[in-house]
Parts: sequence; structure tokens; C-alpha cells
Amino acid sequence: MSRKYRQTGYMDSDREKRPKLPPRKKGVGGRVETKFHLVTRCNNCAAEIQVMDQIQVTDQCSHCNTDLHTCRNCLNFDPSALNECVKPVAVRVVNKSKNNLCPLFEAKVLIEKQGSGAAPKVVDSNRQAFLDLFKK
Repeated sequence: MSRKYRQTGYMDSDREKRPKLPPRKKGVGGRVETKFHLVTRCNNCAAEIQVMDQIQVTDQCSHCNTDLHTCRNCLNFDPSALNECVKPVAVRVVNKSKNNLCPLFEAKVLIEKQGSGAAPKVVDSNRQAFLDLFKK
């Protein structure tokens, strides 16, 4: 329980019983260091894509074998924009999940914390436990 002004009172014994957290590692200047990295991910399965140069029209995801040169993997893709593209497009692409020859394609690059990925087994077991609640 936290009180606004930390006056002494009848609940002070609770404050002493709480375990203290171990100190966090500090970097230069006394700040906690957080490392980030740039990553490109598949829009279908979220697997990391190793992009050496650019995504070619024929490239596919190594995990789920879906096309990578698609509108959904593009930096300019925005579902709320006209034709679902931030930039003006001459010809509308109907299927956003299939390969296209759009000259405005730029691979979507995300900034992520290093080591921020959760273990998939934990997520799957939690999801399975949730789905088991509604089975008949």
C-alpha cells in the first residue's frame, strides 16, 4: 500500500515486510542501458527476415513460404489511407498479400529491443489454456 505523503501510521509495518528488489545494472551516466536493433519481419508469421540488399519480387519467407514482396510488408502500407498506401499509387493493388511489381515498395524495418521476444511455448500454452475454457 502506498500513501501519498508517507506519513507514519498504523500500516508502517507493511512497508518493512516487502522484499526489496535487487539493484538494476546501470550503464554510463547512471542510466539503465537498453539495446535496440533493426529487424524486418514476415507479415504472416512474424519470423525475422534476413535481408541482405533488398527484397526481390520472387522472395518467400523461409518459415511459412508466403510472398515477401507484398503491400503488407511495405513501409508505405496503411489500411486507413486511400488505396491502403501512403504514397499516391497509379494502379490499385487488389490483393495486398500477394506478390506485386509496385515500384514504391520499401521493406518495413522495425526497431525492437534486443531479447524482447517471448518464448513461443509459453504463449502457446497460455493460448491453449484459454481455448480450453470454451470447449464443450
